[in-house]
Amino acid sequence: MNLRFNEDGRFRILILTDAHHAPGTGTQTITAMGSLIDRARPDFVFLDGDNIAGHATEKNCRDMIDQIVSPMEERGIPWAHVYGNHDKTPLFSKAFQQEIYESYPHCMSQFGPEDIPGVGNYFLPVLDKDGRTVFGIWALDSMQDLGIMDEKLARMEHPEKEILLPNRLTTGSDADFIRLEQVAWYMGTSRNLEKDNGRKVPSVMCFHQPLYEFNAVVRNPGQTQMKGECNESICCSEINSGLFAALLERGDVTGVFCGHDHNNSFDGIWCGIHLAYCGSVGYHAYGIKNPGRDRECLRGGRTIDIDVRDPWRIRTDYILTRES
Repeated sequence: MNLRFNEDGRFRILILTDAHHAPGTGTQTITAMGSLIDRARPDFVFLDGDNIAGHATEKNCRDMIDQIVSPMEERGIPWAHVYGNHDKTPLFSKAFQQEIYESYPHCMSQFGPEDIPGVGNYFLPVLDKDGRTVFGIWALDSMQDLGIMDEKLARMEHPEKEILLPNRLTTGSDADFIRLEQVAWYMGTSRNLEKDNGRKVPSVMCFHQPLYEFNAVVRNPGQTQMKGECNESICCSEINSGLFAALLERGDVTGVFCGHDHNNSFDGIWCGIHLAYCGSVGYHAYGIKNPGRDRECLRGGRTIDIDVRDPWRIRTDYILTRES
């Protein structure tokens, strides 16, 4: 199965994130996902992490995954996913879950190279009618929290205590960070794609937890053409991964799309790169806490539109579950 531009030369991605689908939470989130898919009519759906939560038994885990992928599977739409900080539990690792996800016929997710940190580091090409790679989608595992790290740090037994000083560099988040090996893998794979295709391949990158650089949009809304809402601080890691600098050096990624902060739906452009939040689609996840506002008013997903005639120029919009 390959991703392809349609007959009109267009390709649409729908990103749904932070479903937090858990046992006993009903079907509201799954219904909302299906409604957004039917309205957006995407060529591809991407689940951007914190897909399931609270799975205490293997049956819970399998049932939650089966339900969260059902809107795409029932419609025959290709889809892929990454993990967030809530997907992993002490009983059910990401590696265990990955086998379940990849068992579905329309799943395009990949485990990724085993010699780099994380589960779910991969690249998906989008082909034109002649089978050429015109566009691409990068997926990265942005890890968990410092207290439950997959990849331990050398000479650091309690990173959540040693890294999280009383006066924080960022906003107080205990988020883990994307590793140098992942950044190096992206850069090496990007160079190989350029060599194989005779040119850089324009692409977008998706992972769960935002980068520190998202602050550039909030602090400079006019200069970055900010659209959408910012209702909470950027919950990025205290450790800067260097990924944004790598994206600038390679010059092929036109947008970075994240979840994690459910009440942020903004996007803006800094250094030629869209930095965009994808809100939250999950009714089990926390929602708006502002007095006088409906808790669920920002539930939704984000579309990305690409035209084969100019794949370097993307358009992205945030669409609400509840139509206005």
